[in-house]
Amino acid sequence: MSRKDTLRRLLGGETDEAGALPPEAPAASRVPSGAVRAMGVSLGQLREEAEALRARIEGGETVVTLDPAVVDTSFVADRMAGDSEAELSELVQSIASSGQQVPVLVRPHPEKPGHYQMAYGHRRLLAVKRLGITLQAIIRPLSDAELVVAQGKENIERRNLTFIERALFASHLEARGFDRPTLHAALAVQSAEMTRYLQVVRSIPRPVILAIGAAPRTGRPRWLELQRLFAAEDAPALAERAMASPGFRALNSDARFQRIFAALRDGRQAPEADLWWRNPQGDPVVKVEPGPQGMRLTVNDRMAPEFSRFLVEQLDELYAAWRAAR
Repeated sequence: MSRKDTLRRLLGGETDEAGALPPEAPAASRVPSGAVRAMGVSLGQLREEAEALRARIEGGETVVTLDPAVVDTSFVADRMAGDSEAELSELVQSIASSGQQVPVLVRPHPEKPGHYQMAYGHRRLLAVKRLGITLQAIIRPLSDAELVVAQGKENIERRNLTFIERALFASHLEARGFDRPTLHAALAVQSAEMTRYLQVVRSIPRPVILAIGAAPRTGRPRWLELQRLFAAEDAPALAERAMASPGFRALNSDARFQRIFAALRDGRQAPEADLWWRNPQGDPVVKVEPGPQGMRLTVNDRMAPEFSRFLVEQLDELYAAWRAAR
């Protein structure tokens, strides 16, 4: 079946006599390639989105066109900034080529007549703003509690929030005065998990969490270990030292977590001479040792075989670049 035929089936154009979609071939008879598998995932997502959109329209909800300038973000954040530019750029390209396939959900703004407030679809809003086009939206009257529950459920269903993003979202809702049943509904968790979320955010200083970021590969166990490490009296000072260390900001989010975790786990102030340059994965590659006669660099050949030889071969170019920049 061609992609065109598949899309026609998704939008209800091809059914059997009973009105059902034709059965697909048994899974055992298919051995998809990587490209075919990827296309299948995309088409599966498109099918879910088309069915959800059809259900909304059949339920009496109309998709309208809004000026993005009159749409404000939700009053509570659920996503951490940083490390998501690649995803946003991919969404911008998708909407530029295929249009906005899935509408966002907004409510009339409770404080600004003629404006709307986002329940979910923040990344789509950013994308259409970058493209300079209008926003496809469904307008629904929502209370504050209904908005955050819709926001939480949509984000959990449509993409995997990291552990710390969920914890921060729960903390934001609690700070806004929402009760525990609303928090549980918004994040679809029970009391024990909600308690873990809130304890982590209360125990780890907010600047540290924001400096680390979403840490997509760092799960609950590691965050709970970091929480326990922050019980030590010198933990905040150790974390600040790690955040100020060379190359910290250039690391990805998970490597930043590991840098701070290692600093607290060691439980001591590292001497100024004991500094490491780490690769994007957080591995210690080059040891930097300032001394009275100059700086000494020691390459960890186990972490980066042949890097020391490559570094020596680049010295002429590095020196020339340094001279040119003076």
